[in-house]
Amino acid sequence: MYVQLRFPIECSPEEAWRALRSVAVVREIYAPLLDVRPVSPFIPAEPGASLAAEDVLAPGTMWEPGEVECEIRLLGVIPLGRQIIRVNFERSRDGSADIFVDTGGATAGPLKFLRGWRHRMAVAPDPADPTRTLWRDRVEFHGPAAPVFWFLLWSLWQVRGASIRRLAPGWSESVRS
Repeated sequence: MYVQLRFPIECSPEEAWRALRSVAVVREIYAPLLDVRPVSPFIPAEPGASLAAEDVLAPGTMWEPGEVECEIRLLGVIPLGRQIIRVNFERSRDGSADIFVDTGGATAGPLKFLRGWRHRMAVAPDPADPTRTLWRDRVEFHGPAAPVFWFLLWSLWQVRGASIRRLAPGWSESVRS
């Protein structure tokens, strides 16, 4: 099963790509509905030093290929479980889109009943207006609980989409710092 969004946003593709790789911006997309907070060090895909859990949230921290376990809380209070965020970056075959890929999955809580988590977020110039960005966001999942969770994830993706459209015009200023 999958949930997918596709819409233009009011910022350049470069600004959208930088925002997408910003830990702070990704957390802001979910706020205040969900609070996603690291509980383990960030382990980079390339050999090297890990980043302590508290440092993952430091201003200016950018996602890099690697993984971190996070706790998810509804409204910042109600525990929903834990999830591994396993990050990788790709380019589209034609080179027009930058793609953020998360192939992690839940380690505790209700979402643990889903399998095959693959979340891809792609940014590219909007064909209708190259000064804007075409945002594509798709999460694929399966497992015995997938039909039960589909509507919940679809609803969450609608909230995500509204947050992204609301926040994107400010990314031109906020991502430069």
